[in-house]
Amino acid sequence: MKKITAIVIAVILAFVIAMGDQIIRLSLSDNPLGLNSIKSFFGFDDGAITLPTKPSLPTISEKPEEVNLTYDERIKKGDYYAERGFLTYATNEYVKAANLEPTRLDPFRKLLKTNFDLGDYSKAKKNAEKILEMQSDDYQTQYYLVKIHIKQNDFTKADLLIDQLVAAGAVDNHLNYLKALLQITFGKHDEGKVLLNALVKDIELNVDLAADIQKVMSAYQEFEFAKAAEDLYLAELLSRSLNQIEEYEMSIYKLKNILRTRTDLRDAWILLGFAYLNLDNYLFALTSFEHAYEIDPEWPSTQYFLGITYSELRQTDDAIVYLNYALENGFEPAIVVQHKLADLYLDNKEYDKSVSIYESLLESNQQDINSFVRPIWIYLDFLQEPSKAVKLAELAVIAFPEDPMAYNLLGWSQSGTGNYIEAEKNLKKAIASDDQLAAAHYNLGKLYEDQEEDEKALKSYQDAYSLDQNGSIGNLAAKRYNALLIK
Repeated sequence: MKKITAIVIAVILAFVIAMGDQIIRLSLSDNPLGLNSIKSFFGFDDGAITLPTKPSLPTISEKPEEVNLTYDERIKKGDYYAERGFLTYATNEYVKAANLEPTRLDPFRKLLKTNFDLGDYSKAKKNAEKILEMQSDDYQTQYYLVKIHIKQNDFTKADLLIDQLVAAGAVDNHLNYLKALLQITFGKHDEGKVLLNALVKDIELNVDLAADIQKVMSAYQEFEFAKAAEDLYLAELLSRSLNQIEEYEMSIYKLKNILRTRTDLRDAWILLGFAYLNLDNYLFALTSFEHAYEIDPEWPSTQYFLGITYSELRQTDDAIVYLNYALENGFEPAIVVQHKLADLYLDNKEYDKSVSIYESLLESNQQDINSFVRPIWIYLDFLQEPSKAVKLAELAVIAFPEDPMAYNLLGWSQSGTGNYIEAEKNLKKAIASDDQLAAAHYNLGKLYEDQEEDEKALKSYQDAYSLDQNGSIGNLAAKRYNALLIK
């Protein structure tokens, strides 16, 4: 059996965990959404909070509930949240709008989309059924229902609904694409390839859709090139392609069929674990990677994914062990593992190990100003070595002389050494270059607070809050503001 490793390398970067919330709120100006590790959002709509000059700033937990809003106001508020990625808040507003006007389709359509995007397919299905009760020929809702059936692993229902829509005259490349994938999932390769080849000939085909089709067709091409390969190999190649185009449910279906026949296929177990990992089914992912590890305990890709899965399960010690195994066995790109290990050592309060890796990464790559943030933070807040933080910040200024973030980092670090004159100068330089950099305003407020210049500190915290009301910097600034008022 040929070893399937292309998917492992191609998708590694999807699992790199972005910088933590505490770092973001200290040094980044605007990151309301974060990445897949940030699960909760904070948000206010325009005008919901009036920032006072003296009374305490509101914290996120103190957000007042607005009552007696009209239907249009609820929809507008929901749209505001949805546009910014705060889907749970958006959903709550759309539900209230639907309660106010239960015969209108719009809130249910919006609920269908937000619940689908949230991965709550049961609620999305109920929304779809509600819409179809009111308007049975709503094609967009029917198309969503096809995708919901697929997400709920009911491929037969999805296939039947597609046939019904096509029989009713629906002409949609995306619908035909899903039909082709379902045929391939069922093992009806000729039917699936005919549909895909027809789609490729459409000159108006969406570019992204064309790219996904090519990924699937490449599996067939690779199989044909490997003459005399067994059918299980084709199924494995197609499962890999389904993972690449993020059709994880279909991939799992095919991989389970493969593994019912042969349980000794390492790469099939890896692909299965990868699919579960992307669906946040971490225990299933763990079981799959453990099977792959039993077959080949020295394969670095398996070790890497075991480390990532243990990390998601908050089993930090196990994650560190397997990620180190992956490094020792030559996993590439090594920088991905090193970043993750540095993060995990930080979580484990092993600050010396963490900062050592961060600094070694800086030596090899200074392409991103944010790479300086975590080691500076560790030196300032955990190791109490501000002089080392200053040295790193000075390197950041050399590497990024035009970036206001570099001067924010330098000012922040200089504050740690008590060099308030130079710190204030650099923080003001950052603000002069980018007056929307909330972190610089926050750090300037902290500098003034340390010097007991309370009025200036309050003003800087107020500015930081105003610039980042929906984010972690604004929330932190509000807390500092409140604490300073009652000091």
